[in-house]
Amino acid sequence: MRWLLTVTLLLGLALFGMACQGEEEEAGEATATPVATEAPSPGAPSESPQTPDLAAGWTKIEPGGDTICSDGTPYAYFVHPGTVNRLVVYFQGGGACWDEASCSMPGIFKETVGDNDNPGIFAPGIFDLDNPDNPFKDWFFVFVPYCTADVHLGNNTQTYTADVTIQHKGFVNFSAVLDWIEANFEQPEKIFVSGCSAGSYGSIMGAPHIHELYPDVPLYQLGDSGAGVSPEDVLQSQLSNWNSAASQPDWIPAPDGSWAEASPADMYIAVANYYPDDRWSQYNTAHDDIQALFYPLMGGTGDWGQLMLASMQEIQDSAPSFHSYIAPGAIHCITEYDIFYAREVEGVKLVDWVEAMVNDEAWDDVMCTDCETDPLAP
Repeated sequence: MRWLLTVTLLLGLALFGMACQGEEEEAGEATATPVATEAPSPGAPSESPQTPDLAAGWTKIEPGGDTICSDGTPYAYFVHPGTVNRLVVYFQGGGACWDEASCSMPGIFKETVGDNDNPGIFAPGIFDLDNPDNPFKDWFFVFVPYCTADVHLGNNTQTYTADVTIQHKGFVNFSAVLDWIEANFEQPEKIFVSGCSAGSYGSIMGAPHIHELYPDVPLYQLGDSGAGVSPEDVLQSQLSNWNSAASQPDWIPAPDGSWAEASPADMYIAVANYYPDDRWSQYNTAHDDIQALFYPLMGGTGDWGQLMLASMQEIQDSAPSFHSYIAPGAIHCITEYDIFYAREVEGVKLVDWVEAMVNDEAWDDVMCTDCETDPLAP
Protein backbone atom coordinates (compact mmCIF):
# COMPACT_ATOMS: atom_id res chain seq x y z
CA MET A 1 0.00 0.00 0.00
CA ARG A 2 2.90 2.38 0.78
CA TRP A 3 4.21 2.21 -2.76
CA LEU A 4 0.78 3.07 -4.15
CA LEU A 5 0.43 6.10 -1.90
CA THR A 6 3.98 7.25 -2.64
CA VAL A 7 3.58 7.18 -6.38
CA THR A 8 0.07 8.58 -6.14
CA LEU A 9 1.61 11.50 -4.25
CA LEU A 10 4.14 11.98 -7.04
CA LEU A 11 1.31 12.01 -9.56
CA GLY A 12 -0.66 14.60 -7.67
CA LEU A 13 2.35 16.85 -7.16
CA ALA A 14 3.39 16.59 -10.80
CA LEU A 15 -0.04 17.63 -12.00
CA PHE A 16 -0.07 20.72 -9.81
CA GLY A 17 2.28 22.56 -12.20
CA MET A 18 -0.19 25.07 -13.55
CA ALA A 19 -1.00 26.53 -10.15
CA CYS A 20 2.58 27.10 -9.07
CA GLN A 21 4.48 28.82 -11.88
CA GLY A 22 5.64 32.26 -12.90
CA GLU A 23 5.03 35.72 -11.60
CA GLU A 24 1.74 37.50 -11.39
CA GLU A 25 0.72 39.38 -14.50
CA GLU A 26 -2.86 40.49 -15.13
CA ALA A 27 -4.91 38.82 -12.39
CA GLY A 28 -8.67 39.39 -12.48
CA GLU A 29 -11.06 39.98 -9.61
CA ALA A 30 -14.23 38.03 -8.91
CA THR A 31 -17.15 39.59 -10.69
CA ALA A 32 -20.74 38.95 -11.57
CA THR A 33 -21.33 37.19 -14.85
CA PRO A 34 -20.50 39.65 -17.66
CA VAL A 35 -23.30 40.62 -20.00
CA ALA A 36 -23.05 39.50 -23.61
CA THR A 37 -22.55 42.21 -26.18
CA GLU A 38 -21.97 42.43 -29.90
CA ALA A 39 -18.35 42.39 -31.08
CA PRO A 40 -16.92 42.48 -34.59
CA SER A 41 -15.66 39.26 -36.12
CA PRO A 42 -13.46 39.06 -39.26
CA GLY A 43 -15.50 38.10 -42.29
CA ALA A 44 -18.80 38.23 -40.39
CA PRO A 45 -21.91 40.02 -41.64
CA SER A 46 -22.81 43.46 -40.34
CA GLU A 47 -24.75 41.99 -37.42
CA SER A 48 -22.05 40.02 -35.62
CA PRO A 49 -22.96 37.22 -33.21
CA GLN A 50 -22.92 38.19 -29.55
CA THR A 51 -19.74 37.75 -27.53
CA PRO A 52 -19.14 38.59 -23.85
CA ASP A 53 -18.19 42.12 -22.83
CA LEU A 54 -15.18 41.46 -20.62
CA ALA A 55 -12.63 43.65 -18.88
CA ALA A 56 -9.04 43.39 -20.01
CA GLY A 57 -7.05 40.53 -18.51
CA TRP A 58 -8.49 37.53 -16.71
CA THR A 59 -11.82 37.75 -14.90
CA LYS A 60 -12.61 35.36 -12.05
CA ILE A 61 -16.23 34.15 -11.93
CA GLU A 62 -17.72 32.46 -8.87
CA PRO A 63 -20.92 30.76 -10.06
CA GLY A 64 -22.23 29.57 -6.68
CA GLY A 65 -25.28 27.33 -6.80
CA ASP A 66 -24.44 23.63 -6.64
CA THR A 67 -20.79 24.11 -7.67
CA ILE A 68 -18.24 23.01 -5.10
CA CYS A 69 -14.66 21.77 -4.69
CA SER A 70 -13.67 18.42 -3.23
CA ASP A 71 -13.21 19.83 0.28
CA GLY A 72 -16.42 21.85 0.25
CA THR A 73 -14.87 25.20 -0.65
CA PRO A 74 -16.36 27.40 -3.41
CA TYR A 75 -15.66 26.82 -7.08
CA ALA A 76 -14.57 29.50 -9.58
CA TYR A 77 -13.37 29.76 -13.17
CA PHE A 78 -11.57 32.34 -15.30
CA VAL A 79 -12.36 34.03 -18.61
CA HIS A 80 -10.38 36.30 -20.93
CA PRO A 81 -11.58 38.51 -23.79
CA GLY A 82 -10.56 37.99 -27.40
CA THR A 83 -10.57 40.11 -30.53
CA VAL A 84 -12.07 37.43 -32.78
CA ASN A 85 -15.24 35.41 -32.24
CA ARG A 86 -13.39 32.18 -31.48
CA LEU A 87 -13.26 30.31 -28.19
CA VAL A 88 -10.72 28.20 -26.28
CA VAL A 89 -12.08 26.02 -23.45
CA TYR A 90 -9.24 24.58 -21.36
CA PHE A 91 -9.57 21.98 -18.58
CA GLN A 92 -6.98 22.14 -15.80
CA GLY A 93 -5.24 19.02 -14.46
CA GLY A 94 -4.36 18.15 -10.87
CA GLY A 95 -4.40 14.51 -9.78
CA ALA A 96 -7.33 12.25 -8.90
CA CYS A 97 -8.60 9.76 -6.32
CA TRP A 98 -11.15 6.97 -6.40
CA ASP A 99 -10.82 4.75 -3.30
CA GLU A 100 -9.99 4.89 0.39
CA ALA A 101 -6.22 4.73 -0.13
CA SER A 102 -5.98 7.36 -2.86
CA CYS A 103 -8.51 9.74 -1.29
CA SER A 104 -7.19 9.59 2.28
CA MET A 105 -3.73 11.03 1.71
CA PRO A 106 -3.53 14.84 1.52
CA GLY A 107 -1.64 16.48 -1.31
CA ILE A 108 -2.25 13.92 -4.06
CA PHE A 109 -5.00 15.86 -5.82
CA LYS A 110 -5.96 19.49 -6.14
CA GLU A 111 -8.64 20.31 -3.57
CA THR A 112 -9.50 23.99 -4.05
CA VAL A 113 -9.60 26.86 -6.53
CA GLY A 114 -7.70 29.98 -5.54
CA ASP A 115 -6.40 33.18 -7.06
CA ASN A 116 -3.18 31.36 -7.96
CA ASP A 117 -5.19 29.38 -10.52
CA ASN A 118 -5.60 32.56 -12.54
CA PRO A 119 -3.83 31.88 -15.88
CA GLY A 120 -2.63 35.48 -15.85
CA ILE A 121 -0.23 34.53 -13.06
CA PHE A 122 1.71 31.87 -14.95
CA ALA A 123 0.84 32.59 -18.63
CA PRO A 124 3.12 30.11 -20.42
CA GLY A 125 2.27 27.89 -23.37
CA ILE A 126 -1.03 28.64 -25.05
CA PHE A 127 -1.81 31.14 -22.27
CA ASP A 128 0.98 33.45 -23.43
CA LEU A 129 -1.32 35.78 -25.33
CA ASP A 130 1.54 38.16 -26.16
CA ASN A 131 3.42 35.50 -28.11
CA PRO A 132 3.05 36.20 -31.86
CA ASP A 133 3.43 32.46 -32.55
CA ASN A 134 0.43 31.55 -30.37
CA PRO A 135 -2.39 30.32 -32.65
CA PHE A 136 -4.89 31.40 -29.96
CA LYS A 137 -3.54 34.84 -29.03
CA ASP A 138 -6.67 36.58 -30.34
CA TRP A 139 -9.26 34.04 -29.16
CA PHE A 140 -11.58 34.26 -26.15
CA PHE A 141 -10.52 31.91 -23.33
CA VAL A 142 -12.51 30.01 -20.72
CA PHE A 143 -10.23 28.31 -18.19
CA VAL A 144 -11.91 25.50 -16.22
CA PRO A 145 -10.04 24.92 -12.93
CA TYR A 146 -9.98 21.48 -11.35
CA CYS A 147 -10.58 20.66 -7.68
CA THR A 148 -12.79 17.55 -7.55
CA ALA A 149 -10.40 14.56 -8.03
CA ASP A 150 -12.65 13.09 -10.75
CA VAL A 151 -11.07 14.32 -14.03
CA HIS A 152 -14.01 16.75 -14.42
CA LEU A 153 -16.52 13.88 -14.83
CA GLY A 154 -18.20 13.40 -11.46
CA ASN A 155 -21.49 14.18 -9.79
CA ASN A 156 -21.26 12.45 -6.43
CA THR A 157 -20.59 13.03 -2.75
CA GLN A 158 -18.59 9.93 -1.84
CA THR A 159 -17.75 8.91 1.74
CA TYR A 160 -14.67 6.67 1.74
CA THR A 161 -14.07 6.60 5.51
CA ALA A 162 -15.59 8.24 8.56
CA ASP A 163 -13.08 11.06 8.11
CA VAL A 164 -12.88 11.25 4.31
CA THR A 165 -15.74 12.54 2.19
CA ILE A 166 -14.96 13.87 -1.28
CA GLN A 167 -17.16 16.14 -3.34
CA HIS A 168 -16.65 14.58 -6.78
CA LYS A 169 -18.62 17.33 -8.52
CA GLY A 170 -16.41 18.05 -11.54
CA PHE A 171 -19.23 17.79 -14.06
CA VAL A 172 -21.50 19.95 -11.88
CA ASN A 173 -18.82 22.65 -11.95
CA PHE A 174 -18.31 22.30 -15.70
CA SER A 175 -22.08 22.54 -16.22
CA ALA A 176 -21.98 26.01 -14.64
CA VAL A 177 -19.23 26.94 -17.09
CA LEU A 178 -21.37 25.61 -19.93
CA ASP A 179 -24.25 27.82 -18.80
CA TRP A 180 -21.99 30.88 -18.91
CA ILE A 181 -20.70 30.00 -22.37
CA GLU A 182 -24.21 29.50 -23.71
CA ALA A 183 -25.40 32.80 -22.22
CA ASN A 184 -22.47 34.82 -23.55
CA PHE A 185 -21.61 33.37 -26.97
CA GLU A 186 -24.33 33.42 -29.59
CA GLN A 187 -22.36 31.56 -32.27
CA PRO A 188 -18.55 31.28 -32.13
CA GLU A 189 -16.75 30.82 -35.44
CA LYS A 190 -14.58 28.03 -34.02
CA ILE A 191 -14.08 26.27 -30.69
CA PHE A 192 -10.84 24.66 -29.45
CA VAL A 193 -11.13 22.31 -26.45
CA SER A 194 -8.05 21.07 -24.62
CA GLY A 195 -6.62 20.14 -21.23
CA CYS A 196 -3.56 18.58 -19.63
CA SER A 197 -3.46 15.23 -17.79
CA ALA A 198 -6.69 15.02 -15.76
CA GLY A 199 -7.90 17.89 -17.93
CA SER A 200 -7.23 15.82 -21.04
CA TYR A 201 -10.03 13.46 -20.04
CA GLY A 202 -12.24 16.42 -19.22
CA SER A 203 -11.63 17.76 -22.72
CA ILE A 204 -12.76 14.64 -24.60
CA MET A 205 -15.89 14.17 -22.51
CA GLY A 206 -16.60 17.89 -22.23
CA ALA A 207 -16.28 18.60 -25.95
CA PRO A 208 -19.57 16.88 -26.96
CA HIS A 209 -21.48 18.95 -24.39
CA ILE A 210 -19.95 22.13 -25.80
CA HIS A 211 -20.73 20.92 -29.29
CA GLU A 212 -24.39 20.42 -28.45
CA LEU A 213 -24.61 24.14 -27.65
CA TYR A 214 -23.31 25.00 -31.12
CA PRO A 215 -23.91 22.00 -33.43
CA ASP A 216 -22.92 23.91 -36.57
CA VAL A 217 -19.67 25.37 -35.21
CA PRO A 218 -16.36 23.64 -36.12
CA LEU A 219 -14.78 22.11 -33.02
CA TYR A 220 -11.18 21.00 -32.48
CA GLN A 221 -10.03 18.91 -29.49
CA LEU A 222 -6.53 18.18 -28.18
CA GLY A 223 -5.99 15.85 -25.24
CA ASP A 224 -2.58 16.63 -23.68
CA SER A 225 -0.84 13.75 -21.87
CA GLY A 226 -3.91 11.71 -20.99
CA ALA A 227 -3.66 8.52 -23.02
CA GLY A 228 -6.11 6.65 -20.81
CA VAL A 229 -4.09 3.46 -20.41
CA SER A 230 -5.37 1.98 -17.14
CA PRO A 231 -6.53 -1.39 -15.80
CA GLU A 232 -10.21 -2.01 -16.46
CA ASP A 233 -11.08 -2.69 -12.82
CA VAL A 234 -9.53 0.60 -11.69
CA LEU A 235 -11.38 2.46 -14.45
CA GLN A 236 -14.68 0.95 -13.35
CA SER A 237 -13.97 1.86 -9.71
CA GLN A 238 -13.27 5.44 -10.72
CA LEU A 239 -16.39 5.86 -12.83
CA SER A 240 -18.58 4.27 -10.17
CA ASN A 241 -17.35 6.31 -7.19
CA TRP A 242 -17.44 9.51 -9.21
CA ASN A 243 -20.92 8.78 -10.64
CA SER A 244 -19.75 9.84 -14.07
CA ALA A 245 -23.07 8.93 -15.71
CA ALA A 246 -24.08 12.60 -15.75
CA SER A 247 -21.12 13.51 -17.94
CA GLN A 248 -21.77 10.83 -20.54
CA PRO A 249 -23.03 12.22 -23.88
CA ASP A 250 -26.07 9.95 -24.03
CA TRP A 251 -27.15 11.25 -27.46
CA ILE A 252 -24.05 9.56 -28.92
CA PRO A 253 -24.32 5.77 -29.37
CA ALA A 254 -22.32 4.22 -26.54
CA PRO A 255 -19.37 1.94 -27.38
CA ASP A 256 -20.62 -1.65 -27.20
CA GLY A 257 -23.85 -0.28 -25.79
CA SER A 258 -22.41 1.06 -22.52
CA TRP A 259 -20.61 4.29 -21.69
CA ALA A 260 -19.99 2.95 -18.19
CA GLU A 261 -17.66 0.26 -19.56
CA ALA A 262 -16.02 2.30 -22.32
CA SER A 263 -12.26 2.76 -22.38
CA PRO A 264 -10.83 6.20 -23.25
CA ALA A 265 -10.02 4.84 -26.72
CA ASP A 266 -13.65 3.75 -27.09
CA MET A 267 -14.76 7.23 -26.04
CA TYR A 268 -12.55 8.93 -28.63
CA ILE A 269 -13.78 6.61 -31.38
CA ALA A 270 -17.45 7.12 -30.50
CA VAL A 271 -17.21 10.90 -30.20
CA ALA A 272 -14.97 11.41 -33.25
CA ASN A 273 -17.22 9.30 -35.46
CA TYR A 274 -20.36 11.04 -34.24
CA TYR A 275 -18.77 14.38 -35.20
CA PRO A 276 -16.72 13.33 -38.25
CA ASP A 277 -16.35 16.85 -39.64
CA ASP A 278 -14.48 18.03 -36.54
CA ARG A 279 -10.89 17.28 -35.57
CA TRP A 280 -9.86 15.18 -32.56
CA SER A 281 -6.33 14.58 -31.29
CA GLN A 282 -3.93 13.55 -28.56
CA TYR A 283 -0.38 14.54 -27.63
CA ASN A 284 1.85 12.22 -25.58
CA THR A 285 5.52 11.58 -25.01
CA ALA A 286 6.66 8.02 -25.65
CA HIS A 287 7.81 7.48 -22.07
CA ASP A 288 5.66 9.96 -20.11
CA ASP A 289 7.14 9.76 -16.62
CA ILE A 290 3.84 10.17 -14.78
CA GLN A 291 1.65 7.95 -16.93
CA ALA A 292 4.33 5.25 -17.34
CA LEU A 293 5.20 5.08 -13.63
CA PHE A 294 1.65 5.10 -12.37
CA TYR A 295 0.24 2.44 -14.71
CA PRO A 296 1.92 -0.66 -13.18
CA LEU A 297 1.28 0.58 -9.66
CA MET A 298 -2.42 0.64 -10.45
CA GLY A 299 -2.10 -3.06 -11.23
CA GLY A 300 -1.50 -2.74 -14.96
CA THR A 301 0.76 -5.18 -16.75
CA GLY A 302 2.83 -4.74 -19.88
CA ASP A 303 4.82 -1.81 -21.22
CA TRP A 304 2.91 1.46 -20.87
CA GLY A 305 4.56 3.02 -23.92
CA GLN A 306 3.58 0.15 -26.20
CA LEU A 307 0.05 0.11 -24.80
CA MET A 308 -0.23 3.86 -25.36
CA LEU A 309 0.88 3.47 -28.98
CA ALA A 310 -1.59 0.62 -29.46
CA SER A 311 -4.37 2.81 -28.09
CA MET A 312 -3.45 5.64 -30.46
CA GLN A 313 -3.39 3.19 -33.38
CA GLU A 314 -6.77 1.77 -32.41
CA ILE A 315 -8.33 5.23 -32.48
CA GLN A 316 -6.58 6.18 -35.72
CA ASP A 317 -7.76 2.99 -37.42
CA SER A 318 -11.37 3.54 -36.34
CA ALA A 319 -11.78 7.33 -36.49
CA PRO A 320 -10.43 9.10 -39.61
CA SER A 321 -10.85 12.55 -38.01
CA PHE A 322 -8.41 11.67 -35.18
CA HIS A 323 -4.63 12.18 -35.26
CA SER A 324 -1.89 11.88 -32.65
CA TYR A 325 1.46 13.55 -32.05
CA ILE A 326 3.99 11.32 -30.23
CA ALA A 327 7.15 13.05 -29.02
CA PRO A 328 10.33 11.50 -27.59
CA GLY A 329 11.24 11.34 -23.93
CA ALA A 330 9.19 11.52 -20.76
CA ILE A 331 7.99 15.11 -20.21
CA HIS A 332 4.40 15.20 -18.91
CA CYS A 333 2.13 17.87 -20.47
CA ILE A 334 3.06 20.57 -22.97
CA THR A 335 0.19 22.99 -23.66
CA GLU A 336 0.87 24.74 -20.34
CA TYR A 337 4.57 25.27 -21.00
CA ASP A 338 6.73 27.27 -23.38
CA ILE A 339 8.17 24.07 -24.87
CA PHE A 340 4.85 24.02 -26.75
CA TYR A 341 6.60 26.39 -29.19
CA ALA A 342 9.92 24.51 -29.29
CA ARG A 343 8.73 20.91 -29.65
CA GLU A 344 9.57 19.47 -33.08
CA VAL A 345 9.27 15.84 -34.18
CA GLU A 346 10.29 14.54 -37.61
CA GLY A 347 10.46 18.11 -38.91
CA VAL A 348 6.96 19.03 -37.69
CA LYS A 349 6.69 21.66 -34.95
CA LEU A 350 3.86 21.03 -32.52
CA VAL A 351 2.67 24.64 -32.65
CA ASP A 352 2.43 24.39 -36.45
CA TRP A 353 0.62 21.05 -36.18
CA VAL A 354 -1.97 22.55 -33.83
CA GLU A 355 -2.33 25.63 -35.99
CA ALA A 356 -2.89 23.45 -39.07
CA MET A 357 -5.54 21.52 -37.16
CA VAL A 358 -7.59 24.59 -36.18
CA ASN A 359 -7.14 26.18 -39.63
CA ASP A 360 -8.41 23.05 -41.43
CA GLU A 361 -5.13 22.62 -43.28
CA ALA A 362 -3.31 19.39 -44.14
CA TRP A 363 -2.79 17.49 -40.91
CA ASP A 364 -1.62 13.98 -40.08
CA ASP A 365 -0.12 11.72 -37.42
CA VAL A 366 3.37 12.55 -36.14
CA MET A 367 5.51 9.85 -34.54
CA CYS A 368 9.08 10.03 -33.26
CA THR A 369 11.51 7.56 -34.80
CA ASP A 370 14.09 8.10 -32.04
CA CYS A 371 11.82 8.17 -29.03
CA GLU A 372 14.45 7.70 -26.34
CA THR A 373 16.33 11.02 -26.35
CA ASP A 374 14.42 14.23 -25.78
CA PRO A 375 16.40 17.38 -26.64
CA LEU A 376 13.95 19.47 -24.61
CA ALA A 377 14.33 17.45 -21.39
CA PRO A 378 15.85 19.39 -18.46
